Amino acid sequence: MAAAATTLTLKEFLALPKQEGLRYELVAGEVVTMGNAGQRHERVKANTAEIFTVYNHSHRLGKVYSETMFQLGEAEGRILDVCLLLKERIPEPAEEGIYQGAPALAVEVVSSESAAELERKVESYLAHGSRAVLVLYPDARTVRVYDPSGASRLLRGDQVLQIEWLPGFSAPVAGFFEGL
Repeated sequence: MAAAATTLTLKEFLALPKQEGLRYELVAGEVVTMGNAGQRHERVKANTAEIFTVYNHSHRLGKVYSETMFQLGEAEGRILDVCLLLKERIPEPAEEGIYQGAPALAVEVVSSESAAELERKVESYLAHGSRAVLVLYPDARTVRVYDPSGASRLLRGDQVLQIEWLPGFSAPVAGFFEGL
């Protein structure tokens, strides 16, 4: 008879010793080692952070974060590539610990996830409060936008990304992939 896998709570996970240079997430109570992203992934992530930072600088809706962990349930802690956390969710002064729930805007740059894992991430972000999830595909140079209704749309090339709850936000899809 096989032994059952031990699952952790996020609190237990955060207390574990971490190996220098490795990144970890907690998914359904299981510790998952994250791969190291390559130059293409990092370029798209940097472009995305820059696009939203420039927008946020003039609108002051919150803060743009990169590589930040969010607690999505008792046994799940996910690190997003880029996100926009609205100011009503940001404690002042900053507190210790990680943010609870998903940010308003969650962004994932596809590099090594399986389709099933990527779908689980999107569903989890939406179930825990994201108003939109962007999935960027560097190889295809496309952006898929998901919303809480379950709808999604695919944008490419010369199309422009607009997010209705971000007043005045507009960005050409090609800008996310500049330099590839």
